[in-house]
Amino acid sequence: MEKKKNIITLCFICLATSLFTIDMGIITISFSEIENFFSTTNSITSWVLTVFSISSAIGIISLGFMSKLFGRKKIYILGILGFSFFSALCGLSSNIEQLLICRFFQGYFGSGLIALSQAFVIDIFSKKNRSKAISAWTFGLLAGPVIGPLLGGFLIEYFNWRFIFFINLPLGLIAFFGLNYFLKSEKLKTSNNINYLSFIFLSISVASLQIFLDRGELEDWFNSELIIFLILLSLISLVFFVFNNFNSKNSLFSYLLFQDNYFTGGIIFAFLFGFILIPPFILIPIYLTEIQSFPIYYVGLILSLSGLGGMIATLFTSKIISYIGNVKTMLLGLFIYITANLEIVFWNSDISTNQIIINSLYRGISISTYYVALANITYTTLPNNLRTEGASLFQFLRTIGTGVSIAIFVTFLNRYYSISFEDIRNFLDYSNIGVSQFTNVDDFFSNDKMIILHEIEYQSKINSFLNDFFILSISPLIFLPFFMFFKKNLNLIWFK
Repeated sequence: MEKKKNIITLCFICLATSLFTIDMGIITISFSEIENFFSTTNSITSWVLTVFSISSAIGIISLGFMSKLFGRKKIYILGILGFSFFSALCGLSSNIEQLLICRFFQGYFGSGLIALSQAFVIDIFSKKNRSKAISAWTFGLLAGPVIGPLLGGFLIEYFNWRFIFFINLPLGLIAFFGLNYFLKSEKLKTSNNINYLSFIFLSISVASLQIFLDRGELEDWFNSELIIFLILLSLISLVFFVFNNFNSKNSLFSYLLFQDNYFTGGIIFAFLFGFILIPPFILIPIYLTEIQSFPIYYVGLILSLSGLGGMIATLFTSKIISYIGNVKTMLLGLFIYITANLEIVFWNSDISTNQIIINSLYRGISISTYYVALANITYTTLPNNLRTEGASLFQFLRTIGTGVSIAIFVTFLNRYYSISFEDIRNFLDYSNIGVSQFTNVDDFFSNDKMIILHEIEYQSKINSFLNDFFILSISPLIFLPFFMFFKKNLNLIWFK
């Protein structure tokens, strides 16, 4: 009976988790619709994602002390209810300002949908069944990338952008009532001695960092006074947080977390997970639409295949772990990921659709294999009383990794495009084609010149895309030395 109840609980947890990831998958293809409806600019519309990221990160770092005050179950189901409620308000927004405010609160309440759900899964299932349970949970996690783009395309095509938010309400209510009934309340020691100062410092640091990463390219990075101010504010706030947190009896994140080598290594690789997860979902649509001229619904379908590959992988990852262990399974996932991206480096304009589909499935398998093993090993030796803080820190660093990677690879893409464009044009000029030598308007608009410019632009896009994927391919190699944290007898003095 208890086993059956745990499985039912896991199903509702997976539903709650998928709410968050489906929302992320839907919103990425709805920007143009929202932009047109409110008659605003792309730079303003992009804040729909930015404010959500900021509030999610702030919400994640507050989960620890909020759970101590009210209990994990209450915070979790309240988060589901709040996320659903503000999703509906997003859909009812009459202007862009209202939408941004509602997105902020939607992100804050939704912050625990992944972090706390992961902690609950680990608590509910024994070590014997934990790998299978985490695989099933990851299945729900990856439902978003599969369902999100397809559902978003359908809702926008046959209804309007408001329904991408309305859909969260019925699903959220089902998860709310289901978990309110089946999920056990945890007895935790409550404390009113919360280190709010550490929370404020870290929130300021995170918000400044997120705005810096999201607006950096638009503001021309270090040539902007605003960007320099945000960097300084983020760093100073971080220093104050570290000093206050680790010199206080009521720390936001206990130093005991870092005495566990498995957990310390796990959160480093959580950052890597966030770093490598999102860039393909940004870069591949650019390649498919601007280079291959794919229709948008094809793009959504291909993106969903990565999630499908991940869901397939969850079916056999626990078996792999039982044979070769968590660490080797993580390495296997990274190896598959690297080879999938390296294969893209050799793409050209004649690449077949079947190759693109296989690559998308292949990458999804790699991500899922890596993540299931990572989640399993991170909490192997972590005490139950530290799991909420641990899960919060895990998801927090994953979020930061995502923000950093988006900023880096979008910047690289744009900068390398400009460099490639100039290099090709200069080469043609030296070859006496004289692309830059436009003497009059008629010459500029001549067929030959326009064809040449189009080809330069086309080739520059391909070069910048392939360059980004090469960097993305080798980036995980930087993290390989951190596998030392998973050695049982690792002795690190500074964590004692």
